[in-house]
Amino acid sequence: MFTQENTKIYIELIYCNSMEVDKDGNFIGHGEYVVFDHVVQLFPDKEIKTQVKFKDLLKGEWVDTVTDRQEKETIDIVIYSDPIIAVRVQDARHTGMGMSMRDTVQKKTLEWNDVKVVDVNHYDCINIFKDNRNDDSMREVLEAFNHAGIY
Repeated sequence: MFTQENTKIYIELIYCNSMEVDKDGNFIGHGEYVVFDHVVQLFPDKEIKTQVKFKDLLKGEWVDTVTDRQEKETIDIVIYSDPIIAVRVQDARHTGMGMSMRDTVQKKTLEWNDVKVVDVNHYDCINIFKDNRNDDSMREVLEAFNHAGIY
């Protein structure tokens, strides 16, 4: 019989099987390496970092408003340009109500801190989420940037 706790553990196992854990303990989901490779091609002269703490992108008094949950959040890819660009690679988990609400708060907070947000969504980027590095996945990255008003 599935209890609420058993169901939660089962769901976590499913998602962990579709992710990797890097040397720092960060979860790296499908498509993140593909998007990173394409971002490096698009911004060859910019500093690009992965798994940047959400809090590190906030300014002034915003830093003190971060919740315990937000303390743990990271942004998949950050391009240090003017303005700073946060790239979020969003798999199917991000379509649920709870995660979707957190994503909206995160996005608005970043925008209020002058950070441009690019969402690479699983339902728009089939090749990326199959971990295909090809012209089609590059086109998907460009479309996500275009949708955010970049490129």
